[in-house]
Amino acid sequence: MNMDIENIKLEAIRFEKAGDFRSALEKYKELALADQENIEALFKIGEMHHQLGELPKALSAYIRVVDLQADHKKANVKIEMIKSIMDYYNKDMINP
Repeated sequence: MNMDIENIKLEAIRFEKAGDFRSALEKYKELALADQENIEALFKIGEMHHQLGELPKALSAYIRVVDLQADHKKANVKIEMIKSIMDYYNKDMINP
């Protein structure tokens, strides 16, 4: 892994630990752009969207992780959890 990517990863982790999820999200997006098959960066994008309450975006990121690695346990659990939350909040829209 080159130094730039490693530095971006460290910045993302620092922002996440500080509770600055929006800045961490941007850094994880940079990581994913640099390496589009970086499963951990893609998962973290989902995590940051989740922390920010952006469930549809989080779901999309988790699905991307599972597309690349079907047996990713955490992503699969998050997908089911978000689907269940969205079903609960949007019951009339989903099941008219």
